[in-house]
Amino acid sequence: MRILIGAAVLVGFCLVHVIKMMRLYLVVMDQKISFDRYVPAYLRTTLVNLIIPYKLGEIYRVAVFTRISHGFKTGFFSVLIDRFYDTLALILILLPYQMFISRNITPPTALLAVFVVVVLLAYRIFPPSYDFLNRYIITSKESKRSMMALSVLERINEWYEYVRGLVKGRYGILMLFSLTAWMLEIAVLALFSRLCGQSFGVSDFGVYIESIVTGADYETKRLYTIASAVVIAVFTVIFTVRYQIIKRCKQDIQYVKKRSGRL
Repeated sequence: MRILIGAAVLVGFCLVHVIKMMRLYLVVMDQKISFDRYVPAYLRTTLVNLIIPYKLGEIYRVAVFTRISHGFKTGFFSVLIDRFYDTLALILILLPYQMFISRNITPPTALLAVFVVVVLLAYRIFPPSYDFLNRYIITSKESKRSMMALSVLERINEWYEYVRGLVKGRYGILMLFSLTAWMLEIAVLALFSRLCGQSFGVSDFGVYIESIVTGADYETKRLYTIASAVVIAVFTVIFTVRYQIIKRCKQDIQYVKKRSGRL
């Protein structure tokens, strides 16, 4: 029985990360990033995220995706969008439970909810605000400061349009992937806790999330993180080696073609 539960945990864990991996790929797929290069990059940054507390590994993810996409905008905003959808789905699961069942909204849940609301409001409010401020500055001001303000406003609008382009037509599927990943992860955590001889419910999931945000010691999180890091490390090595082999083969083929062309 324990072997079956362990197998279910492993399969479920892999599915969770396949869904999360595809969610982020949906955001960056228009940036011409090779999928063979994307997979090891995702796995490597996920491993770092598991090792470094407080989700500070996201900084490393920004750096990695900036490098492979050849642009800071893609690296920064793709990770930000991924985190936003992940957080939005988490709040949609946790907040109703804590409001109507446990009747105890934890500080991390409240903080994450505020983050989601602020981002949504900023995204909705910016277009009309930009139109108004742009028209006001152009028609009413001619000073150096007004020109600087106009330049800043144009840069912000450029970023906004870039973000909009990254998610255009993908809102629904990004949300679906996020909700599915979290629901499946709750099930995986429940099975993992059972494997370790512990109970696990939605309230325990709230404690688990709180321990991630605050860095508090929580046995289920510690054991699950260790197991996750081991599995991700194995897949990181496999797919990194695979990518290097494919890359080397392509280089050899190009070299042979060049040699043949000279002859």
